[in-house]
Amino acid sequence: MLLSIREYGVIEDNGTEHAFAKELDHICVPTSVFDYLCELSSQTKKNGIAIFELEGRRKIKVDNYVGIIQTPCGHTIEILPKHVEIHEQDQREIVLANERQLLRKMLRILWKLPSSREAGSASLDKLDLPLSEWIMSRFLEACNLLLQRGLRSEYQRIAEQSAYLKGKLNIQKYLTQPVTEQNRFPIEHDVFSLNTAPNRLIKAALEKICTLTQDNDNWRLANEIRQKLSEVPKSTLPCLDFPQWKSGRLYAQYESIKVWCEIVLGEQTPSALQGEWYGMSLLFPMEKLFEAYVLSEMEKKYSGHYRIQRQKSNKYLCRHNGKNRFNLRPDIYFEAKNKTIHNNMILDTKWKLLDQNSEDQRYGISDGDMRQMFAYSYMYLEHDGPIVLIYPKSLKFHEALPDFQLNKHERDQGKNPKIWVLPFDLDNDELIGFDMIKNQDIGDS
Repeated sequence: MLLSIREYGVIEDNGTEHAFAKELDHICVPTSVFDYLCELSSQTKKNGIAIFELEGRRKIKVDNYVGIIQTPCGHTIEILPKHVEIHEQDQREIVLANERQLLRKMLRILWKLPSSREAGSASLDKLDLPLSEWIMSRFLEACNLLLQRGLRSEYQRIAEQSAYLKGKLNIQKYLTQPVTEQNRFPIEHDVFSLNTAPNRLIKAALEKICTLTQDNDNWRLANEIRQKLSEVPKSTLPCLDFPQWKSGRLYAQYESIKVWCEIVLGEQTPSALQGEWYGMSLLFPMEKLFEAYVLSEMEKKYSGHYRIQRQKSNKYLCRHNGKNRFNLRPDIYFEAKNKTIHNNMILDTKWKLLDQNSEDQRYGISDGDMRQMFAYSYMYLEHDGPIVLIYPKSLKFHEALPDFQLNKHERDQGKNPKIWVLPFDLDNDELIGFDMIKNQDIGDS
């Protein structure tokens, strides 16, 4: 059974074998699922990753990770972004479908995937498919396209004992054979075969999908394709076969399917969960996903004016015992190509819902975030360029906040360090309220 919940939602053990959604951000699960999630949380905490927080004796709260977790008892927990605030229970499915679509769009950017139209027919790219089924459907779509173009075969060297001479005779081995085996020839010859590393990996992914999918269309299509690859053995060691995946003109038709194959087989999962149960479990820290998405959009629009660098890290807060300590790593650094026209800038992304009408005029921005921006401004820009703090656009935050004027030292007079807090519209892929080309608030122009 599929259970969908958003970030910071509550998962409760209902003490029975039934699972259901209590509210938009509150689901009840069987004891077996709850115990597995607790065990998983304990394992990941040892690696410094907090997926869940304990809310009570039989309740856990989801942290800011999104993705899917498949349990040994057959349930799938789908964790989606919390992009909108809504309280009408009758709109639950609409909200979840929109959040699901947003997560897919962001993952396409993270994995550098082609859009549905570029990849071929989008008949399987349904709005209501959960993330795991969507990944499987896109892999199967790429498989179908590959079969239409034709699978690639290669010559492979075969060594065997044969009653007939063909290829190359291993004379030394033949002369040392017992007399009773003199009628068999140890030979080596080449065979043109579909048994290649890419084809073996595709077959392994198909076998996994046939076992895991709960969607009838995916199961039917996976079995049809698997039958067409009946002569290809499945890969038993993907970690050894993936490095043998060739690229270039002869394997151009395989490029679109490689990334899906890596995802299905668990070879490309930024935060993959692995244990005794090897289902399709993928989790992503939402703040990193948002950062990667914003960076991709900024590169598309502004790379002609700026050299854009992610996680620039050449500044430190202090020195200690002759070494630099406490590295400062802004999310996105804009270095102006023409410094007579543009200033260097720093962009930092935060995945959090702000409220532009809050009475305290702090809007939900934390003290730590502002201190961090001050350090970036001083160390990277010498208080001589804008800092842009980016949050997702929402119903309560849909326009740029009034600028924050940084306090500065007397020696910095004449400089005008500001922090702009801006919403990023994930529906239209645009930053609202600031002109990156002119380095100014759009309202001032």
